[in-house]
Amino acid sequence: MKPTASEEDDFLANILQQVDNINGVSSVKPPQTPDKRITAATRPVVEDFDMTTFLEGAEDWGLDDYTISPVKQAKPKFIPPPPPQYNPHPCTRVIVKSVSEECINSRWRKHVIADVDTTEENVSIYLYDDWYHCEVMDNDVCNVIGEFGPPSESTSGAALTRCISITSQSNILILHPDILLTATALSNAPQCRRKPILSSLVRSTSDTTPALVWGNLLHEVMQRCLIEENWSEKFIDTSIEAAICQSLGELVKIGLSEDIAKREVKDRAKGLISFAEKYLCDEPQQTAKLTNTRSRSQDDPSLLAITKILDIEEDIWSPTYGLKGKIDATVQGIIIDPPSSNTPLSSSTSASQRNIIHTPLPFELKTGRAVAGMEHRAQTMLYTILVTERYGVDVQDGLLFYTQSQGEVSRVPRGKHELRGLIGARNEIAAYMWRRIRAEGKQKLSGQHDLDYENPASLTIQEIEPFLPPPIDDERACARCYVQDTCFLFRKTHPDHFNPMSLSTNNALKFNPPVPSYLQGLFDEKTGHLTQAQTKFFRDWEHLLALEERDLVRFKKELWTMGAAEREKRGRCFGGMVLAENPGKRPLSAHSLSTTDSGGRLESSIGKDSKIHRFTYTFRRSDHWFSSLLLSGHLNAGDPITVSAEPLLALARGYILELTSEEVVLGVDHILDVEAIRNRLNPEQSKSRSLFTPNNTSALEVLFRIDKDELFGGMARVRNNLAHMFYADGDRRRLQLVVDLKPPVFSDPFPAFRPSPSSNLNDCQISAMQKVLSAEDYALILGMPGTGKTTVIAALIRELVSRGKTVLLTSYTHSAVDTILMKLAEVDGKDSEGAQFGILRLGNVDKIHPEVRRYTLGAKKSAANVEEYERQIMNPPVVATTCLSIEQDARKGGLDISLFRRLSEAHPSAIVDLNQQYRMNADIMLLSNYLIYDNRLRCGSEAVAKQALILNDKEFIDSLHVYSNKSTCGTECWLDRLANPKCKAVFVDTDALPAQDSRIGDLVQNITEAELVYQFTETLLQSGIEESQIGVISLYRQQVKLLQNLLQCRPGVEVLTADRSQGRDKDVIVISLVRSNDEGQIGDLLKDWRRMNVSFTRAKKKLVLFGSRTTLQAEPMLSQFFDLMESRHWIVELPAGADQTHAKAFHEQHDPTSTPTLVESPVSPIQPISKRKRIGKENLIRLTSIKSDETTRPVKKMKLSKHIEAEKSIGLLKGRPILHDLARYEY
Repeated sequence: MKPTASEEDDFLANILQQVDNINGVSSVKPPQTPDKRITAATRPVVEDFDMTTFLEGAEDWGLDDYTISPVKQAKPKFIPPPPPQYNPHPCTRVIVKSVSEECINSRWRKHVIADVDTTEENVSIYLYDDWYHCEVMDNDVCNVIGEFGPPSESTSGAALTRCISITSQSNILILHPDILLTATALSNAPQCRRKPILSSLVRSTSDTTPALVWGNLLHEVMQRCLIEENWSEKFIDTSIEAAICQSLGELVKIGLSEDIAKREVKDRAKGLISFAEKYLCDEPQQTAKLTNTRSRSQDDPSLLAITKILDIEEDIWSPTYGLKGKIDATVQGIIIDPPSSNTPLSSSTSASQRNIIHTPLPFELKTGRAVAGMEHRAQTMLYTILVTERYGVDVQDGLLFYTQSQGEVSRVPRGKHELRGLIGARNEIAAYMWRRIRAEGKQKLSGQHDLDYENPASLTIQEIEPFLPPPIDDERACARCYVQDTCFLFRKTHPDHFNPMSLSTNNALKFNPPVPSYLQGLFDEKTGHLTQAQTKFFRDWEHLLALEERDLVRFKKELWTMGAAEREKRGRCFGGMVLAENPGKRPLSAHSLSTTDSGGRLESSIGKDSKIHRFTYTFRRSDHWFSSLLLSGHLNAGDPITVSAEPLLALARGYILELTSEEVVLGVDHILDVEAIRNRLNPEQSKSRSLFTPNNTSALEVLFRIDKDELFGGMARVRNNLAHMFYADGDRRRLQLVVDLKPPVFSDPFPAFRPSPSSNLNDCQISAMQKVLSAEDYALILGMPGTGKTTVIAALIRELVSRGKTVLLTSYTHSAVDTILMKLAEVDGKDSEGAQFGILRLGNVDKIHPEVRRYTLGAKKSAANVEEYERQIMNPPVVATTCLSIEQDARKGGLDISLFRRLSEAHPSAIVDLNQQYRMNADIMLLSNYLIYDNRLRCGSEAVAKQALILNDKEFIDSLHVYSNKSTCGTECWLDRLANPKCKAVFVDTDALPAQDSRIGDLVQNITEAELVYQFTETLLQSGIEESQIGVISLYRQQVKLLQNLLQCRPGVEVLTADRSQGRDKDVIVISLVRSNDEGQIGDLLKDWRRMNVSFTRAKKKLVLFGSRTTLQAEPMLSQFFDLMESRHWIVELPAGADQTHAKAFHEQHDPTSTPTLVESPVSPIQPISKRKRIGKENLIRLTSIKSDETTRPVKKMKLSKHIEAEKSIGLLKGRPILHDLARYEY
């Protein structure tokens, strides 16, 4: 029965009353049950509420108009999917044995038979489609990227070999992969093959334009914003001002003020804020649209978010693809592509319908409007390959950002066909470059001594194989080309070009295409001034540079073809290095570059002048590496290096700042974040390198390798200096003087020169001063050792400055330049009239002597504007710097003819001699006079001729004989005899000891001889001679390292190579000649009498040489030396065991287990003098891995490979003088 209305009202009233009772206050508390927990707090008191009042007017609320919605859940955090697992295609390095062509089913192909480089397995490679045109030749090295198929019968039917087909659809061939071409150069290749080759051959540093400066400044600004994650207008303005302050030198070059620069850069940076708002976030925003360069439709654009900055200006090498590049920025990005359907992307689209890409991306910055030109797209596309190699992730896209756009970023997908075209262009360019640097076959370069440049009729163009592609001869493109001058010069001097007559054969034809009429006027304007003799000169000397350049690829490729352990055995690498622990430092990610470093020390903020040495790191050996000490090898303080973590190549580049037996300190350009590097290392790739890594290495330990960066600057700048003399707007006067040998002009009469009484110049020096001051072109001062060349140069500088002239002071070595500057500092930098003048010292501050660093720009107050900076660089009348040396012997081609010799032989009247020397006593001078100068050298005074080294205290020498019989050399102790003041020039013969040399790889050392030098040097020091009075010289760098460690507690004793001893003189010079062996091999260095003479003539009062007479006298010049020494009774023959006679006394004098007290002294940072424990001979043997029984029997020589033996027989860099001077090798 349905309840009545009154019953329903009563029921509702009862319910409401119960509600009121529940919310009311209870007056009686129920009893607590035993097992019930006591609550922490009581329920709050709630007052009764009058529902009638609350419901008044409820009929007007209109609740029917509202819908009740459920509670909204929080938006889930966007989590991008991890990148898919990347399985790179296998790369097989092969050496081509034969190439043939065949037509199968009307389809032509090339059949390449090759050997796998590591296993010598015979394989077959078939080239189809575009690859068929690749100019593969016998003995070429190639990388085959792709999977070889199962064995199949070869064309000859001789054997079954694995094979691979390279077509337009699959697989890739990389020709000459050891030639690493830049992505920037290749981006120009589709238009002109000639341009990238010439731009790599001739690297100009002088062509500065406003557009280039604005672009560089904007790069600095954006990179700073990326690093600091600050995109406010105020910060951008501050960054622009900071970048301009660091680039004032560039503004001086283009002659514009910083106000103009600020306006121009700010105008180009207008898209930065919009870019940051759109794209720098954790997940893509709806406004972060990504323009696709391959899609015309932008209805459904992809979205982009840049979540992290991985690196700035990352330098990546890829020997797999034969590429390298420096990427503006590497970023971690998220790209969301539109759904597969045609519906627009919206918030309601499910994640499963989207294609989400989460991967590292190359980010290329362009200072212009959004045009996404072909060159820019090609460059960015190639960068995707490099990022894939570095990060182990399949990167299919690159990003292009034009700063003058509305903050929009363009997406550059890696197209398969475009990439194949770029790789084909790369192979073609590499083939051209290989033609000029490969080993000479039948063609030989004849000597230049018989070339008659003054008789054009006698000149004929040598048969040099063409190496340049023909010019495109496009009127518009050629007229606007940035390598126009270089292109026309090479077209004039190298008229023949390589022309493949038939792409189906290996035959080629050289041809000389005529200059088209529409370019003839421009060609004549650029090259019409060159004579036949000048053309011939450039051609021949450019070819000599090419011969020097050949070894560049050979040295560089060792970084990826040779493991760290193997290369270390050759002395060109430190393997198994780890970052030394640095308490108080914490590893930071790349975005913290501006604050500190990971385990290192940040040297300076980001700026153009500090990109080489921005971070300082200390490395030591891993405890698990096969060798722990760092004495052996060619690596020395001051050498350029690369830092790698196999297989990641060239993570950073820089220089060695300090080197000890246990640690090496580097100044590098990139942060080395160990955690980030550890994350990048692909376990599969690391496994492939396990051959070179000890099995017990900790999995968490990142092993670095430090390789010598062979030919850091290369030949491009040398060739640029040569080319500038031949350009139409080049130095015509110098061209006539150097190439045409036009006679120099001297003014008549001589200008008045009155030396001040305090100058102490002799008659020869005054004549030299007058000759120089009268020269309109050049004058040559032939100054023999000790004749006061430094004094004359310093006096000349002061005199020229007083006459209002400006002076460029240059030399082959930093030490020579700094020695002259220190000579000027003796008179407080005043000219001959007593007026103060300024000096500007240019160069790497790490290599400049501490006493003259005050002359560098870095030591001056930072310039506030262009005018102040211009005053700092233009006001000093004296500018000092180094130049490239080409001073060593070349056994072919004529590179041994120095400019001084060329000019002096052509015009003897331009020479003035200095023959009165004030350094050596008569005995020491006799050696150079007899062997080199034909008795033309004279002592400047009787006091100089008779000077001798007097010991102040003989107590130490007498104390030596407490331990031994004094009669260790006839009737007199050998140390006592050498220390005798009457013994001024002496050769110490070690044949009877014996004291045989030994090898560390291809480095030569002599441990016993080093011990003898140490004992004699220590004897002098204990007898009252000051450390600064002694110099120790060896022509061999490895020997220098041994001596430096033996004498490390004597920091004031300079231990130098012959080259670095130039410009110095010491009271006593001790020379270690090192070579002592049964075969009579003395190497090339001891045959270089220019170096030997430099070493002899550093001594003032005493010259002592240690060596093996039997080994050395086979050299004709040294034989004359021994004849002279024997006639004067200046040879001391050591008896057997002489090195051990006083050993106990010296070892007690310096306990190897104790740490000596060191006295700090200003030592040039390029002198790697260790400040650790003194290493005695027994420790020295352990340290260099040579057995300790060397004194009783010859050291067993390492059996070298045929390749090494061949190198040993001719010298590693024989006939390569520029390589000698760049690499500064001494064996």
